[in-house]
Amino acid sequence: MSADVPGLQLILIAAVTLGCAAWIAYGRRSPFQLALAAGVIALAIGGTWWAESQASARLASRQALEAEIPATLLRSPDPTSAEYVTSDRCRACHPSQYASWHDSYHRTMTQRASPEAILAPFEGQTLSARDRAYRLERRGDEYWVQMADPDWERDRLDRGGRPEAEAQPPMRWKRIVMTTGSHHMQTYWVASRRDGRLFNFPWLWLVEDQRWIPREDGFIRPPDGPRTFDVWHGACIECHAVAGEKNRGRRGEWLPGVAELGIACEACHGPAEEHIRANQDPLRRLRLRASDTGDPTIVNPARLEAEASSQVCGQCHGINLIKSYVREQGPRFRPAGDLRDTRIVLRATEHAREVEANHPDPQRALDQQHLEKIVEQQVARNDSFLRDRFWPDGMVRVSGREQNGLIESACFESQALSCLTCHSMHESDPNDQLALAPGGPEGTDPSDRACLTCHASFAEELEAHTHHAPDSSGSRCYNCHMPHTVYGLMKSIRSHWVDSPSAATTQRTGRPDACSLCHLDQTLAWTAAQLETRYGQPAPSLSEDDRTLSGVARWGVRGNAHQRSMVAWHLGWPDAGQAVSEDDWRPFFLGHLLDDPYPAVRYGAAQSLSAIRPDLAEGLDFLAPAEVREEQSAAVMTQTAPRSDRSPARPELLRTPSGGLDQARFSKIAAARDDQEMDLRE
Repeated sequence: MSADVPGLQLILIAAVTLGCAAWIAYGRRSPFQLALAAGVIALAIGGTWWAESQASARLASRQALEAEIPATLLRSPDPTSAEYVTSDRCRACHPSQYASWHDSYHRTMTQRASPEAILAPFEGQTLSARDRAYRLERRGDEYWVQMADPDWERDRLDRGGRPEAEAQPPMRWKRIVMTTGSHHMQTYWVASRRDGRLFNFPWLWLVEDQRWIPREDGFIRPPDGPRTFDVWHGACIECHAVAGEKNRGRRGEWLPGVAELGIACEACHGPAEEHIRANQDPLRRLRLRASDTGDPTIVNPARLEAEASSQVCGQCHGINLIKSYVREQGPRFRPAGDLRDTRIVLRATEHAREVEANHPDPQRALDQQHLEKIVEQQVARNDSFLRDRFWPDGMVRVSGREQNGLIESACFESQALSCLTCHSMHESDPNDQLALAPGGPEGTDPSDRACLTCHASFAEELEAHTHHAPDSSGSRCYNCHMPHTVYGLMKSIRSHWVDSPSAATTQRTGRPDACSLCHLDQTLAWTAAQLETRYGQPAPSLSEDDRTLSGVARWGVRGNAHQRSMVAWHLGWPDAGQAVSEDDWRPFFLGHLLDDPYPAVRYGAAQSLSAIRPDLAEGLDFLAPAEVREEQSAAVMTQTAPRSDRSPARPELLRTPSGGLDQARFSKIAAARDDQEMDLRE
């Protein structure tokens, strides 16, 4: 009898059967009563059979699923590594930490497909995009999709073709076996029928919007570019699971394995086999609690030095290259180790090149030489390799790579700043893992305290330093020193390169500075003048556009896809909204961006318009057919265009001296839009 059949159900069935049998055996019964008793017994037996078959089906379903997801490997190929035990073993001794982690989006980054994990509906609908149709079904606790055979598509791709362009691909029903994401969006994976690869189902579920979108439309990628064919163990296994291993079988087939799906306890604390063994001794536990010296059998990132603790996060939150000997045979990175022993962090700043190339540690210098050769080879194959990841000065521009920004910061170089200065896994809101009780001077804004711990003098004269009201968004440290210049998850995200606004840097790199992102109606010349007057920063030599065009015109109308996306998002950002005058110029420019070639830009524009003018945003769909989008864009722009009878003269906002729209100038700038293809690799 399967263990899946509830014991109480079986006991009740047995009791009914025995009771009926006893009732028949003792005493005279009419034919009707005998027939009724026989019916009850038949139902009981049938119920038992049905329960057994259901339990067997569920067990078979789980076994089939387990056969298709990465194998559980508690022992790493690295002979120096202790064995993993999984997070379930941590719960008994660390219930509060387990609970806070369990509520986090780290835990749900990767999950087995189940009704508890899958957020999107699979209710018989058909999704269509790029001449492909996908039929969805839910079968009990299983989720299925009819789609072009992913093995066939991948074969075509590997031979240099574009499989999505072929009109009649072989179709297959594929079971959804795994999920990635649960916070902003969720994507799904199906298994190869030949080896251990998992292919992405080419649609995303947007959690807040409660809608399906094609996977390509959730990123800044060329609108007419090829479909992406991600393989989970190729792009995700190292960061979306604990101790992911890219193993191969004897015939070269992929056999990926992980210690645990999702980002769990041992990803940050290291393998816990020795920790559990040692702490079977209650006296040892008492001695450790009394001494408060920490337990040497496990890693607590909070007890590490700033650089080492940040490397625990950086193993995933960074762009880095795993050294070839490590991938083949060497020791894996484990918390408290040095990330540089196993990986080369991709740094693209001139300062980083000088530091690494001239470092007294000869291995650091060799790693830098190796990195430069790899980058040179990548750029030779794809001249956008760096541009897809970094701004021209080396500031990382894609999300999930916070360490690449942090390590360029002067605060980090001085060992005064680490990830844990601001973030906490166990004492935070799961939304951004920001620590609920950061240090710093009392009486100051809680969000500033992490900075004011070191920069305490600014707390006493905050307004004199920021030149903004103390309670305004312009006085928040991170708004000026960590602006939203990173793209990911269909929005702008804060840079983790802690830096100061610079008009010269903006002019040189095209990356809008913090001042310009709040005051998008002002020119770069205005920003340069403010920085010179208030902070003594020399103003650079400026072009005519720098002096005459506002940020929203330069980057939102004429800029590249990333710049346009940033402008679209910031036009709806509440903190920037505090700087907008009564004459609100934002909806007109958002209307223009509603018909952008890049879906991600259109999405940001629609979201911002919905936030500031919901009456204009009703019925907008960033994935509507081109002719519909064009009509909707024109309607919003017509309703919100500046008029001479109510608008001031502001040439930087493309207005005529009388206050109306300078249509000729606007059209000229829009025609000069930077249409260079962008493919940001977040």
